[in-house]
Amino acid sequence: MTISVTQLNNYIKGMMDIDPVLNDLSVCGEVTNVKKSHNGWYFSLKDDGAAINCFCYGNAAVPVTGLVTVAEGQLNFFAKSGAVSLFVRRLTTSQNTGDAYKRFVELRDKLAKEGLFDEARKKPVPHCAKKIGVVTSETGAVIHDIENVALRRQPFSEILLYPVRVQGEGAEEEIACGIRYFGKSDVDVVIVGRGGGSNEDLSVFNAEAVVRAIAECPKPVVSAVGHGVDFTLSDFAADRRAVTPSEAAELVTLDSAKEKLRILANLDKISMAAAVKLSTRYRQVQNDCRLICTGVGRRLDRLQTGTIATLVAVQHAAEAKLSATSAALDKAVGRLDNINPLSVLKRGFGYVSADGRTVRSVNDVNIGDNIDVQLSDGKLTATVVGKEEK
Repeated sequence: MTISVTQLNNYIKGMMDIDPVLNDLSVCGEVTNVKKSHNGWYFSLKDDGAAINCFCYGNAAVPVTGLVTVAEGQLNFFAKSGAVSLFVRRLTTSQNTGDAYKRFVELRDKLAKEGLFDEARKKPVPHCAKKIGVVTSETGAVIHDIENVALRRQPFSEILLYPVRVQGEGAEEEIACGIRYFGKSDVDVVIVGRGGGSNEDLSVFNAEAVVRAIAECPKPVVSAVGHGVDFTLSDFAADRRAVTPSEAAELVTLDSAKEKLRILANLDKISMAAAVKLSTRYRQVQNDCRLICTGVGRRLDRLQTGTIATLVAVQHAAEAKLSATSAALDKAVGRLDNINPLSVLKRGFGYVSADGRTVRSVNDVNIGDNIDVQLSDGKLTATVVGKEEK
């Protein structure tokens, strides 16, 4: 007989609804994957071999991760999805902690005492990483989300993938190897991540080997494990935690489009400020030039007035000096005229010379010598015919 999926699921649901055991169960297990809803709680009960999804309303109790709890309720089968869950009517919580949670707390406290979670040892994460190393699954959505966000924001980004398993046996060593590989490379930052899941799915990121590899990595490490409500020890050891892989890509890249707009806006502001500054300085220079010209003009006027006054005074002094000099010169000329030989000659005297010699005495010539007599209006030539001494 061949039936449809709907027929099969409806048959299973009908059989489960009439089973008295499944309608009144008490299940004991360790609480994990607690998530708050608007009217209750989603969580899982697990033991070493299996786990089952549960839901309870807020009035049942508050499930606490890591505690061993007895859940009383009814098993539900959802025919549309084929999912089984335990609808919890009452929770009885033991104060005993489950083995898995005990191991988690012990490892957490041990690593915390060693200082692996200290803020002081954490490195700054670059906000404009050119080369980004990613440790995650090559088939999951994480690498695609990181590539899409990083390349959209920062097209020059170079993204290198170290493919690993993110859950299951051997995954923790692969992840640790990937972190150590990028720690020795030239990447600017390392992103370690996977998508959301149950606590069991994310448990590999609580492994000591992974946490130590993150803490010892010389490159900045961003942990992007699960979603916002999920926390792992890798988050505490990493230099930065991201709520999602997409947020991790945003943390280490620059939005180049926004940065370009910001730079252009700043350039516009600088240009406007420079224009205002230049305009202000231009007006100041104009005012200064006017003040200088006015001051220089006044100074020149004062200098001109002073120069003219000085020149007038010099002229007056020169004229007085010239007048005094002229009077003195007239007196000197008068005195010269008085002793001028020509003036003497005009008064009837003569100048006597013989053979070019001045005759000063009657003894300077002999009778019969020719002599020259210079008068005021000419010269006479004579012959000595007689001498008479006084």
